[in-house]
Amino acid sequence: MATALPDLDRDANSTLAEQIAGFYGCAIEEGRLRPGDRLPTIRMVAEHAEVTRATVQQGYRLLAERGLVSATVGRGTQVMAGGNGQRTAASPQAAAAWHQLQTLHQIPRLAEGIATLADFSAIVPDSSLFPVEEFQRSMSRVLSERGRELLVYGDPAGSAALRAFIAERDEPVGKQGQADQVLITSGAQQGIDLVLRVFTAPGDAVAVPIPTYQHFFGSLKSQGLDLIPVASGPEGIDLDDLRRVLSKSTVKLFYAMPTFHNPTGRSLDRAQRRELMDVVCQTNVPVLEDEFERDLRFKGEPMPFLRGMDPRGLTATVRSFSKGLFPGVRIGWVHASPEVIGPMAALKRFADLETSPLLQAGLLDFIESGAMANYLEKLRKTLRSRHALAQDCLRRHVPAAKATIPEGGFSFWLELPEGVDGDRCAELLSRRGVLVTPGRLFDPQDRPCAALRISVSRASVEQIRAGIEVLGRCVKEVQERGRTSQPPLFL
Repeated sequence: MATALPDLDRDANSTLAEQIAGFYGCAIEEGRLRPGDRLPTIRMVAEHAEVTRATVQQGYRLLAERGLVSATVGRGTQVMAGGNGQRTAASPQAAAAWHQLQTLHQIPRLAEGIATLADFSAIVPDSSLFPVEEFQRSMSRVLSERGRELLVYGDPAGSAALRAFIAERDEPVGKQGQADQVLITSGAQQGIDLVLRVFTAPGDAVAVPIPTYQHFFGSLKSQGLDLIPVASGPEGIDLDDLRRVLSKSTVKLFYAMPTFHNPTGRSLDRAQRRELMDVVCQTNVPVLEDEFERDLRFKGEPMPFLRGMDPRGLTATVRSFSKGLFPGVRIGWVHASPEVIGPMAALKRFADLETSPLLQAGLLDFIESGAMANYLEKLRKTLRSRHALAQDCLRRHVPAAKATIPEGGFSFWLELPEGVDGDRCAELLSRRGVLVTPGRLFDPQDRPCAALRISVSRASVEQIRAGIEVLGRCVKEVQERGRTSQPPLFL
């Protein structure tokens, strides 16, 4: 087992993670570390270098992306047999996607024996609110009435009736929706994948406002695409920076999440959407509009789709029933011009034939029965009260932090007081039974971030009160350690 540990230069131009990767990369390439050798544990390197474990994880991930090491649960991080430049079994895109997936495990988890006090980490609906009996009745009804028809192959583009319903529902009042503008997908994630495949090719780049949805990084890597960041902040997307990025010849797509943005919870108002599309429409760059939580608005007026502001017909909107209803049914859709939907339906056909006809029929029956409207009304009220309580608790326990105040959705962005690192705070919280998502994970450059994403989707009233009280204590503890120059938290 390798025991050499890196000494880091905090004044260097390279990041600490890059220095860790460089230290062990040289050892591998020079033969001092051989295939099968294990790198020191993340905890060991973090203790020696006085950095967070997340920094070491990022350094090891950089090595994995170069094909030098692989991480296996229970076996640690080992030098790969192909690490000396030999070809590995997986394609570069598959290997990059696999290693990007490992970053999702960097969210601090509870240590064995520690009970969950509050889980603010995941954007997952509260299953205790699910109208299971109503959905069961819908499934039973369609099976009884149309079972033989629904248990065979269906239309690759999706149920005509469901597509027609979605087309009408998503269009502004007074405008006729067309079913041929909708493609049913296996969740929003497949919709994103298909939009990427239609508009881009390996080696192309996608313009993305940062911070953003962390799973999108893996989607890009899986297709051999580069990400070019666009600056954004409390006032929205930096349009000057967007113009600069869109002028690059390699940029073939722009990714936007205009409503209840993940991770910040912010939404673009009507004027911001118009200004954004005025910039985009001066180019030929298509837009991927991600509206994954649009149904969860609990205050304010609904905003228009970017798609309706694009006279070029180059905006594809991806939506899903996963957040407003159930993730388990895996039904989403893409809404775009027929010229885009046609090739996309062909790609889906060769990928998975079609989304389940039975689940589509059951879902449509559930909607037409009025059960979805009743459930969404209850869910919105619940989210509104949970967000209000969280904001009240933050004012009492973490007054120096700045939280976004969303008009809907599951989560908000919490900017921590000066000197409080998000990773350190998240790690300390996990030791007290509270789970949060460090802001660093939403940055493709993996830079330290003094922010957290807080989701109230699965947190009860008691959990919100208790969890944010602990958050306040942990913030003070991190601040105190910084003032007194105590040893790092993560040893």
